[in-house]
Amino acid sequence: MRINYLRVSVTDRCNFNCIYCRPKEKVPLLPREELLSFEEILRFIKFVLPWGLERVRITGGEPLVRKGVIELIRMIAKIDKIKDVCLTTNGAFLEEFALDLKKAGLKRVNVSLDTLKREKFKIITGSDSFLKVLKGIEVARKVGLEPVKVNVVVLKGINEEEILDFVDFAAKNKLVVRFIEYMPFNGEKDKNFYFSNKTVKKVIEEKWGKLYPASFSGGGPASYFKIKNIPCLVGFISPFSEPFCTGCSKLRLSAEGRLRPCLASNYEIDVKEILRGKNQEKEINKVINTALEFKEKRSSFSFANPNRFMFQIGG
Repeated sequence: MRINYLRVSVTDRCNFNCIYCRPKEKVPLLPREELLSFEEILRFIKFVLPWGLERVRITGGEPLVRKGVIELIRMIAKIDKIKDVCLTTNGAFLEEFALDLKKAGLKRVNVSLDTLKREKFKIITGSDSFLKVLKGIEVARKVGLEPVKVNVVVLKGINEEEILDFVDFAAKNKLVVRFIEYMPFNGEKDKNFYFSNKTVKKVIEEKWGKLYPASFSGGGPASYFKIKNIPCLVGFISPFSEPFCTGCSKLRLSAEGRLRPCLASNYEIDVKEILRGKNQEKEINKVINTALEFKEKRSSFSFANPNRFMFQIGG
């Protein structure tokens, strides 16, 4: 089994406080010395290369709050065999950093945006940065971080009435819009947020007619569709209604150095101590073998009460 895609969380800190990502009660943030250093992250990436690694996505928390992350991206982009370095962000810092990110070798950005209404944005994120995010998306496009993908977590009772608005928004701004099913984590007691992507598709088709599969591939779990006479791609990430475990070739590395083979499982392996010890390459190879064995045994995306929140894992 090959691993061609690694998601690397560089921080658990964020300037937003999204209702589905962080719990209402305070969860302690990691001490800075517990974070993997950039040198350790680079070393881990190089150890994974023989397993087929080609794509690295930088996540958080909000990755752009970590000082020096643009230089990390520059160093990753220079690694032989790495064909694609991309970033998932809330967009609040894109206006400031998009050009530097592009110059550093970043290929694309995914921007998390769950509403097109400023007041609702404040409720979902705890921040009044809506206009900054819109400007950041515009600047990202202008500097060539394309296609810019807008990730929308559809939340029942909160933003499901904006599905069609997001398709219009994407079409007018030459974006890719992706609808993501809400994933409940431990501590997130209100599972009533869940809204199936099957229903999202139905809403779109009732307005514009049949969705046609697109040849576009983002390299991840999303399936993409076209709408007749609408100039944008619509993607769906549907872990519950359309599980995508089979063929998954992704690993996740958390900010404190825990390797997670599957987002929906508690199972993770601490690689930080290995990266700070001896016989690193040999021990990392053992860890990756163990992670792959776990992935091969797992065939369905179901939450076994995961004990960490999305901001701690790296969404």
